[in-house]
Amino acid sequence: MAPGLQLSSPNSSEERIESRAVIERRPLGHSELSYFLPSRADGVNDMYLHLGFRAPPSVVSPDRLAAVWAIQRARHPLLAARIVSESVEDVRFEYARAASATDAMNDAQHQMDVRTSTKDDLLDSYLNGPRLLSSDRTSYLIIAHDPASPDEHHFFLCAMHCIGDGMALHTCANEMLSFLGGKTDLEATLTETLGKNIQVPRSMEGSLPKFEGRWKESAAQIDEELLAKKQIGGQAFARVKNPIRKTVVPTVSFDEARTKKILSKCKTNGVSVSNAIFALCNIAWARMVQKKEGGAKLPSLFYTALNTRPWQDGLSKEESFFRLCIGYFNVWVIFITPLQSQFEPFRSRILPTFIPSTPAEVARTFWYRARQVKIQSTKAVKSPFILGRTHRTAAKRSQQSVVWAKIDDQAAIENEKAKQQPTGLPTPAPTPKTEIPALPLSASEPPKPKPAPSTALMGLSLLGNLDGMYKHAAYGEIKLHTLTTGSRQRAGAMLLFGYTFVGKLWLCFGYDQCGFPTGLVEGFWAELLAGVDEFLAA
Repeated sequence: MAPGLQLSSPNSSEERIESRAVIERRPLGHSELSYFLPSRADGVNDMYLHLGFRAPPSVVSPDRLAAVWAIQRARHPLLAARIVSESVEDVRFEYARAASATDAMNDAQHQMDVRTSTKDDLLDSYLNGPRLLSSDRTSYLIIAHDPASPDEHHFFLCAMHCIGDGMALHTCANEMLSFLGGKTDLEATLTETLGKNIQVPRSMEGSLPKFEGRWKESAAQIDEELLAKKQIGGQAFARVKNPIRKTVVPTVSFDEARTKKILSKCKTNGVSVSNAIFALCNIAWARMVQKKEGGAKLPSLFYTALNTRPWQDGLSKEESFFRLCIGYFNVWVIFITPLQSQFEPFRSRILPTFIPSTPAEVARTFWYRARQVKIQSTKAVKSPFILGRTHRTAAKRSQQSVVWAKIDDQAAIENEKAKQQPTGLPTPAPTPKTEIPALPLSASEPPKPKPAPSTALMGLSLLGNLDGMYKHAAYGEIKLHTLTTGSRQRAGAMLLFGYTFVGKLWLCFGYDQCGFPTGLVEGFWAELLAGVDEFLAA
């Protein structure tokens, strides 16, 4: 660890904030709260961005790093805020602006670390070790010098998901690399930034136009109900209960020549690489199921995130971009074909997860499904109800997180009481609950049809062309070559990332190695990569 950059505990950060007057408070918005509450126990969804790069050691000296990090924390207040909870329903950000450049540098040094480490050790420590972030440390920066070479370094930016999202991480990293590799007077820039008195940005819900009015709200509710009926899915990875959680992140990149071929093949078939990755997952899973069961009876449903920044109001351009701005939509792979009799009501809308018998038919099916994904994604983004869906989904997620947080807190209280009780006496049996028997349906009340299942197979985060966000030419002697991203996960979780970076297509798959039967996820990953060779790179 470099001199002057000794890692502090979150408590020392709190003491420094308390020494200055808190100048701004803001309640967490619906989306922010829905990410904060589940993270309290073990940091679920705490984000990270890893960038591998080559640069002379002088470019990433501790003083330069601290100055750049201080500038970013002044530009983007949520990076330097803390979170105060009065209850699970009363949670707020508190931000105390640094009084001077010296204070800002000191704060930055306490929220960063310079060390020697490999990429794998960084990832494993962050994803599977004790939590690094907390309510008093919403972000953290690590610069690691690779032991294999003095010019190899790792940029590791960490942030709680309630303060931002993937686009915020990438945009922030681009700014930092531009400062590090450029000729800017960092001290002058820091002083100038502090003088602007930048405010905490509003929440996503506060920056999006409202979808209000009785007619609009009624229409949004009807839209939600109709959409739910279409989103049918019954495929899921088998899980195993395991007290140990171990997240692994296998990452594969395809060289520039193969990537160009893949992009060209997708363009010829009228889809994007992102559309094709959904279809790859569908085919890979169908083949897994076919080997085991001889075919599946239900379609595959996937969930993905939506960047809501394009719909924000004009004032948002004057605010920090580092905030949480995501909505959600589902993709279900469809194909018009008769289904089993138990799903007759949905005959024209869904596809069982199956694959044809001949290679030519499989290829045609693959590209058809990719085009169906494109149609659904376009409809989701261009829907006149996009604002209503975003507001309603955020509110529902917030309500659900509050309910679960209360359950978790009550369970923690009960566990603590149990620990304090003397042992040796048998635990009394619980009082039996009296249940009221269900009344039989009258002849005028026909049984309601069983709703279609809506189980999602997995989540995908498809980031597109990140070379459009990283201005490589502005980094001087810094040469990026690797990007990995993800978050701390709960047990049994998985998330697939896809993106292009430094001219290459990357697939980055984070999952809990201990949460699934041995070989299941590994087999799916192998089928997915084989599908790239079969459909995209052939």
